[in-house]
Amino acid sequence: MKKEEFERVDMRIPDYERTWPEMGRSRSLCFSINHTDPMEKNFSELVHELVPEMAESSHIMPPMQIDMGRNVKIGSHVFINHSLTIMARGGVEIEDDVMIGPGVSLLTANHDLYDHQVLLCGKVTIRKNAWIGANAMILPGVTVGENAVVAGGAVVTKDVEPNTVVGGNPARVLKYLESGE
Repeated sequence: MKKEEFERVDMRIPDYERTWPEMGRSRSLCFSINHTDPMEKNFSELVHELVPEMAESSHIMPPMQIDMGRNVKIGSHVFINHSLTIMARGGVEIEDDVMIGPGVSLLTANHDLYDHQVLLCGKVTIRKNAWIGANAMILPGVTVGENAVVAGGAVVTKDVEPNTVVGGNPARVLKYLESGE
C-alpha cells in the first residue's frame, strides 16, 4: 500500500464507541487466555470468543496479545505458536494452512512521521500456505503471498510475492520457490 492509501486515524478525536469497548473486551480475553491451561476445556472457547472469525481447526498457543480480536480473521488449519502480538486496528486476515512461529508481530498501524498523533492503518494479509518464521514482524498494509516464506527475524515492509522466501531487515528476496519444492 502507498502511504496515501492507509486509513488515517487522528488519536486526538475520541472514537470511544468503536475502539475502546473492543480493546477492553480483547484485553480481558487475552488475560484470561494467557492464564488458562491450554489443555482445559474452556481454553478453545476463550480463543474463539476473542477471535470470532477463526476456524475450529486452527490453533493459537498462549501467551498472546491481540488488541482488537474482532478485526482478525483466521482460516482453516492455521497454527500460531506462542508470544503472538497482533495490533489489528487496520484488520488482519490469515488464510488457510498458514504456520506462524513464536514471537511474531502483525502490526496494522503506525504513526505518521510528521504528526505522531495520527495513526496510519493498513490491513495485513497472509495468503494460503505461507510460513512466517520466529520473531518476524509484518508491518501495516503488507500482503504475504501464497506459499511464501518469511525468515525468522525478518521485518517485512513491502508485499511478499507468492512462492518467495524473504529475510532480513528490511526483508528482501532470498530465493524464489519452484512449485512442488
